[in-house]
Amino acid sequence: MKNKHFCLSTKSILSIILLQFIITVSFTQEIKVAVITGGHKFDRPSFFEMFDAIDNINWVEVVQPEALKMMVNKSIDEFDVLVFYDMYQQIDQKEQQAFLKLLRKGKPILFLHHALVSYQNWDTFREIIGGKYYFEELLDNKPEHVYSDHLHDTDINVKILQKNHPVTNSLEDFTVFDEVYGNTEVLPGVVPLLGTDHPKSTSVIGWENRYMNSRIIYIHPGDSPSIFSDNNYRKLLSNAIIYLADE
Repeated sequence: MKNKHFCLSTKSILSIILLQFIITVSFTQEIKVAVITGGHKFDRPSFFEMFDAIDNINWVEVVQPEALKMMVNKSIDEFDVLVFYDMYQQIDQKEQQAFLKLLRKGKPILFLHHALVSYQNWDTFREIIGGKYYFEELLDNKPEHVYSDHLHDTDINVKILQKNHPVTNSLEDFTVFDEVYGNTEVLPGVVPLLGTDHPKSTSVIGWENRYMNSRIIYIHPGDSPSIFSDNNYRKLLSNAIIYLADE
């Protein structure tokens, strides 16, 4: 039996090298992330150390109202993913239109924790994020149901509701010490990703939503320094950012 010799041409070798280069770049290219804060105090060192620990992202903090201004002048477009960790209320009609235009273009957004409390008197925001925390001190009108509430410093059993979703990939149920929100609204059209059996919490604490052309992820936990160092929580955020960037 004759030995078969495979001879690659120079052109073929160059094609393989180029393909390997493209694959390598696609997996190592940094994701540009705007981390939007403002309107709520938080432990800055531990929060931003968490973002430093996430591979292949290049993050910049943008403090409100600067993010809204960047939406209006379109400079926010340079970022691949927006992460909202704000609890901001002031938004005029021009800024609302700029926000909606951004969503119409398909900008992916990750909302964390108290971002659910933002824009209490802009009704469209609940449709964007996929739910609402009804804050008595910030609302002009009383909602039909009871106001939302919260409980600090408590153990939360986080249940993975969608084990095959990219955001929950490689994660099992875990427990964190953090803050829960109760009596919050979760819109029926969202895809539940995380849940809990905590008696003081809304049962669904993480979801995916679609608004216009944008992919939206909301993750309820995210208040205390202890959760920022939690490996499961860090993995959750990393998965969410990568998933959104791949939109």
